[in-house]
Amino acid sequence: MIFAWLENKIPRLSFVKRRMNDDVLIICADNLAIYYLNSTAAMFIELADGKSTVGDIKKKFLARYDVDERELENDFVEMIRDLQWKKILTLE
Repeated sequence: MIFAWLENKIPRLSFVKRRMNDDVLIICADNLAIYYLNSTAAMFIELADGKSTVGDIKKKFLARYDVDERELENDFVEMIRDLQWKKILTLE
């Protein structure tokens, strides 16, 4: 499973600027592209403090939201791939 590989990785943020606008986080990536992230991606970005692993962030989501764990893992895989493609984060 892909999430098992991601779980112990630490997400590192790589963008120029961010701004919250209601539930939408607006990110200016290092390639100067502008992206609008939903509240789930915004919370993930906020929790990516350079110390927490993807698994740590998953635990915080599960504590806060009533969501199926496997569904959350699948959503994380898709979201992380998208954020990496947009050059908003990298994994270490």
